[in-house]
Amino acid sequence: MFRFFLIFVIVGFYVLLSFLIFPVHILSKRKLGGIVFRHCSSVLLKSCGVRSITEGLENISPDETYLVVANHQSIADIPLIGANIPLNVRVLAKKELFKIPVFGQAMWLYDFIAIDRKNRRRAVKSLERAQKKMKYCSYLVFPEGTRSRDGHVGKFKSGALILTEKGCKILPVALIGADKILKAGATDIHSGEVRIKIFPPTQIGENETRQELAERLQEQISSCVESKNS
Repeated sequence: MFRFFLIFVIVGFYVLLSFLIFPVHILSKRKLGGIVFRHCSSVLLKSCGVRSITEGLENISPDETYLVVANHQSIADIPLIGANIPLNVRVLAKKELFKIPVFGQAMWLYDFIAIDRKNRRRAVKSLERAQKKMKYCSYLVFPEGTRSRDGHVGKFKSGALILTEKGCKILPVALIGADKILKAGATDIHSGEVRIKIFPPTQIGENETRQELAERLQEQISSCVESKNS
């Protein structure tokens, strides 16, 4: 419970800081926000005793932007990606998070995108906004749509992959062990080690449908997760 309170304090500090430095963020061509997000993520993980081993950093080009596609085991997945992937990353997040006072406004200012999963038309418009912003930042998406209850990779939905039809590069990422740090629906945070596997970038095939792409990415990430867990 103490760690949960500590997270609240740390996130609160960085949210307030984000408002203070916003003018500098704009002057930095919106790169400062990514640095702050990465630093906040690192502090959160260290404060909770979470260690990570990252494999595949050579597959990332810092000058490129990507649609980062990962499996979803825990809310710890977001700081794990933020701390360990050296990109100017934002998140495609459910719209409910943007209703949290102050926190939601900070997300909006720093180009996090709200996705209305119950309204397809609004969701598509949000994704179109994300596509325009990918000129200067990468976006993280969890195609499962919800956290895994048992650590196994669930079915990937193709909705957010509409961005790939515009030619954006996809960076597949497998998270192994995040569910042991913080289980879905729990507030008891455990210290431990998480493994992160970054695959070579890919794109939607010339004659490949979004659903076929979703299945391909699911198979790639699931195979890695299952092999590491066995």
